[in-house]
Amino acid sequence: MAAGEDALSAQHFYNAHQSHARQRKMGVIGSPFKPALDVNYYYSAVERNNLMRLSQTIPFTPLPNRGEPVTIYRLEESSPVSLNNSMSSWSQQGRCAKIEFLSKEEMGGGLRRALKVECTWSEFDILKPGQLYIVKSFLPEVVNTWKRIYKEDTVLHLCLKEIQQQRAAQKLAFAFNHMKPKTIPYSPRFLEVFLLYCHSASQWFAIEECMTGEFRKFNHNSGDEIRPNNMLEETMLAFSHWTYEYTRGELLVLDLQGVGENLTDPSVIKSEEKQSHDMVFGPANLGEDAVKNFRSKHHCNSCCGRLKLPDIKRNDYTPDKVVLAQDDVEVAIQSGSGTKDVRNSLRLMI
Repeated sequence: MAAGEDALSAQHFYNAHQSHARQRKMGVIGSPFKPALDVNYYYSAVERNNLMRLSQTIPFTPLPNRGEPVTIYRLEESSPVSLNNSMSSWSQQGRCAKIEFLSKEEMGGGLRRALKVECTWSEFDILKPGQLYIVKSFLPEVVNTWKRIYKEDTVLHLCLKEIQQQRAAQKLAFAFNHMKPKTIPYSPRFLEVFLLYCHSASQWFAIEECMTGEFRKFNHNSGDEIRPNNMLEETMLAFSHWTYEYTRGELLVLDLQGVGENLTDPSVIKSEEKQSHDMVFGPANLGEDAVKNFRSKHHCNSCCGRLKLPDIKRNDYTPDKVVLAQDDVEVAIQSGSGTKDVRNSLRLMI
C-alpha cells in the first residue's frame, strides 16, 4: 500500500473514532462506521394526529350563495382608546363581506335614502354575520348639486364627508362623556359608520348598524330643538350646547337623533361655513344660520347647569381668532373683552 493511501486510511479511522467518542459522550450507542439518527426528529403524537386528520372528513363551510359581494373600508384611529387625542386616517385595504337586501322599502330623510340589509358573511368580522345594517345613499339631486365642487367621484366624496362628520361627533361625545359630572347618568354615543363599495352596482355607500327601539329626534340641523321632558332629552340638548362652548364657538353638533343614548346622522356645524365653496363636513350643514338660530332658541336645562355652561345667548365667540391648544399648554382666547387663559384643556384632533 502506498504511503499516501496509508495516511488517508489513518485519517479516516481517526475521524470515525472521534465521532464514536462524541456519540458515547452524548449517550448515543451505535457503530463508529454508521451515521446515528438525529434524536430531534421523531414521529410525535401531534404529527400523527395531524396526519390521521387528513384521512377523515374535515369540516368545510363555503361562502354563502346569498348576498351581494361588497368591500368595506374603515376610518381608523391612531389611538382608539383615547379617541379625542387620536388622528383619523382611512384604511387602504378593504375587507370583503356579503350583504343581503331584506326589502325594497326605502327609508331616509331629505338628503339620503336607506335600505335594511343583513350581513351573511364578513372577512375578519369587520361586519357581524347575522347582524342587521342600514345602507345609505345620497339622493340624485344631492349628488347633482355637489358635482360642481366634486366633478369626479362625487358620491365617494359625499360618503367620505358624511362618515368623517360622524367621527367628529364621536370624538366630541368621547370628550363630553369623560368630562361630564356623575350627576348626568346618560352618555351620548354615535354609531360607527363604514364605507361600502358594492361591486354589482359599481357604487359607493355608507353602512352602519341598524338600531332597534323608539327612534327620537332631539334637535334639527337648523338649530330648532324639542321641549325636553326627561333627563335623557335634557342631556342631548345640553351636549349640543357643550360642543359649542368646548370648541370655543367654532363647532356645534346638531341634528341629534337615535334610539336612547345611541345616535346617528348628526350635523357638525362650522361657523362661517357658507363662506367656503368646499364642504367642511357633511352636505346638511346650514353654517352660521344654524348657529345663530340655536343660540337664539336654546333653553338651558338642568344638565346645562350641572355642566356649568354659560348662557349661550350672551356668549358670543369669534372663532377666526381662536388659538388652538397644543397638548396641555395654555389656550389663549382673544375676544373683544381681552384674553382669557384656559388650562389643562383636552386637545381635540379632528
